Amino acid sequence: REMSESYQHVVKGGLKLKGGVPAAGGVKKKKKKKDKHKDKERDAEALDAAVAEGGSVPPPAADTRTAAERRFDEQAAKTQEKLIRSMASKSHRDKVKDFNEYLSKLSEHHDIPKVGPG
Repeated sequence: REMSESYQHVVKGGLKLKGGVPAAGGVKKKKKKKDKHKDKERDAEALDAAVAEGGSVPPPAADTRTAAERRFDEQAAKTQEKLIRSMASKSHRDKVKDFNEYLSKLSEHHDIPKVGPG
């Protein structure tokens, strides 16, 4: 008797999953509405209001990096450009050849162990 009382609030029937056919017992998905056109209009109005109040467009954010950070970024850009040029100049055959040379120089620790008989 206690068992039947404890299961008194159980919901019976199949699961209703989203995305299915609503007539087959599924739950219909709600679609989000996006209006990009209105967002663009609001941005344009805000910019016009700022120009009308202040008389000019707000300046872009100032570069707050230190001299060392700027040099680091410039060097990283040069290094990346050099890498891209070297990769673009190599053919597939050259890349495979270089990769095989790299693999041959690795120690035996990196070798793939044989599995199974023989």
